[in-house]
Amino acid sequence: MPKLQLALDGELDAALEILAETRPFIDIAEVGTPLIYREGLRALRQIHALHPDLSLLADLKIMDAGEQEAAIAFSAGADIVTALALANDATIAGAARAARNYGKRVMADMMQVANPLARGRQLLGLGCDFLCLHRAHDLQAAQAAPYAWLAQLRSKMPAAQLAIAGGITLDALPYILPCQPQVIIVGSAITQSSEPAGMARRFAERIRGYDHS
Repeated sequence: MPKLQLALDGELDAALEILAETRPFIDIAEVGTPLIYREGLRALRQIHALHPDLSLLADLKIMDAGEQEAAIAFSAGADIVTALALANDATIAGAARAARNYGKRVMADMMQVANPLARGRQLLGLGCDFLCLHRAHDLQAAQAAPYAWLAQLRSKMPAAQLAIAGGITLDALPYILPCQPQVIIVGSAITQSSEPAGMARRFAERIRGYDHS
């Protein structure tokens, strides 16, 4: 069954409030890139201290110094870090080494990758744990969601751990759930809802109630 990951990108106080409300319905909390830029890894440490049993992803989007930067996040409480799939292989391999050293995981962000299938195979070979198909924030109004690529990756790499992100709404779930990704990443559909807890519950119920048979 897919896990629901909540992307927290706003102010830290607001993120902590939303997380407290939605915690019963989510499986992974993402300390998003804007939040890390704004607050640094203090945000990660604080969330880890308040929710020590909750899996945390640090959306660092690592592009260089992979081993060093991943280790910084892991030592601050992250269970997963993201590295850009467009990074060089040495950077990806370095982040994967850090993950192995800490007993943690790396998610490759496939944003702007021209051929996710070919690059995905390379990334798995370099030690990445998840492949995330991600429609960039700035392109959500102009770029189609990567449902076709998600289906192709699931078909061609049935054992791969897949994730999908970028403007995911409840209406997107019928296209996503048949592909059985391991992680569904939702941000503004929950965080900008007038009732974040109610919206998170709706996502969780649809995900957990989906029949794959």
